[in-house]
Amino acid sequence: MVDDDPDGREAFAEFLRLHGFTVDDFDTAEEAIDSISQDLPAIVVMDINLSAGKMTGRDAVRRIRALPAAETLRLVAMTGHAAGSVDKEGLFDAVLTKPIDAEALVRVLKGLLAKGTRL
Repeated sequence: MVDDDPDGREAFAEFLRLHGFTVDDFDTAEEAIDSISQDLPAIVVMDINLSAGKMTGRDAVRRIRALPAAETLRLVAMTGHAAGSVDKEGLFDAVLTKPIDAEALVRVLKGLLAKGTRL
């Protein structure tokens, strides 16, 4: 999970852990990319408008999608913008609009893991 809001990131990460997910959380895209290139997760939940670090969430997702092993990786966007305007490039498997309901996030992640298809 990548989000520059520490309170929100930590709350979601803990909620996901309580629902059985293993979660690493980062406040910058650069930290997440370093970790992903070493140990590819099943899903990355990325805030699109990152103010920490030098890279936006969208830039990070482009780099993640370019990794050789990333074809099985699922990417979920978190954004305060209208969902339809966020993913014009088709980078994400799901887009969640803030404020995000924690239960909805769990449902989306479980759905992506179970179906292996894009939402």
